[in-house]
Amino acid sequence: MSMNILILIVFVAAMYFIMIRPQQKAQKTRQEMINNVQPGAEVVTIGGLHGKIAAVNKEAKTFDLDAEGVILVFELSAIRQVVKAAEAKTEAVEAPVAEEVKADETASEDEK
Repeated sequence: MSMNILILIVFVAAMYFIMIRPQQKAQKTRQEMINNVQPGAEVVTIGGLHGKIAAVNKEAKTFDLDAEGVILVFELSAIRQVVKAAEAKTEAVEAPVAEEVKADETASEDEK
């Protein structure tokens, strides 16, 4: 009797590690992809439509897809694949160089 219970427990554990756990990992990865999507990313929808994301509305869980000039609104869950992630828009702000500031100070002192 105890041998049958042990076999049943081993079978259930094997099913968990073979079927359920990989499916949960894939679902978690997909949810992270959807949560991190930004305007400018190129995506493919579950219907096979290719386009670039124009805007994302996190509250309504929708996004605007620009497909060659045609703007369509989809649910975020309609994203099947992110083909190309959005490029980070980082603008370099040039800070004044300390040497230039010192040169201006010495020039004003010479004028006095």
